[in-house]
Amino acid sequence: MKGIILKDLYDNFCIPKNAAAYIFAALVTIPAGFLIHSEYYYILFSMIILPLFGGCALEYPTEQEEASHFNKLLITFPVSRAQIVTAKYILGLGFIIFCNFLALLCSMVQVYIHHTVRLTEALRICGIGIGISLIFLSVIYAGYFLLGKRWGTIFFIAVTFLIAGIYGASSVLVGIEAIFSLSPILVLCLLLAGSVMTVLSCLVSIRIYTWKHS
Repeated sequence: MKGIILKDLYDNFCIPKNAAAYIFAALVTIPAGFLIHSEYYYILFSMIILPLFGGCALEYPTEQEEASHFNKLLITFPVSRAQIVTAKYILGLGFIIFCNFLALLCSMVQVYIHHTVRLTEALRICGIGIGISLIFLSVIYAGYFLLGKRWGTIFFIAVTFLIAGIYGASSVLVGIEAIFSLSPILVLCLLLAGSVMTVLSCLVSIRIYTWKHS
């Protein structure tokens, strides 16, 4: 499993075009998240943009594996299909941990430097962001395993636009203040739902991968 994770890390960050895409995205979004004094962009950055990065860990490895037919070789290795899929989910969770750590740092900047939000509000946003990260990963990963690189990427884009649209519509119709007033119980329920969906998604993806490579 460790070898699969390292291979996927190589596909993401050591192939020049893929590394360049990550660097460009980071330079465009991350500095603004720390520097802009705005509740709207802070929530967009912490609850939408960073959680979406967590679902990117599978895109480039899937592209490389399909181009080289690597899965035909991979299933001959002394690892089970369940271990192959689980390793990819572990890397995705690693992406989520890193992205939400950035969100936490951004929250501290917004609380103690820009004074955009209070600490309790920032922690609520962080909790919601983690829940959204898990839900997004569970949906996107199952989509990639089922649909492959081309249609999986289209699915990724469609879900991204859907999430962005929901956020935009809710901020207009309800107001971003409603997010700050969400009950901690609802945030915990979102985290629980994300955790359960991730486990179920992994199990479904194992079944899909086994079916495709039996």
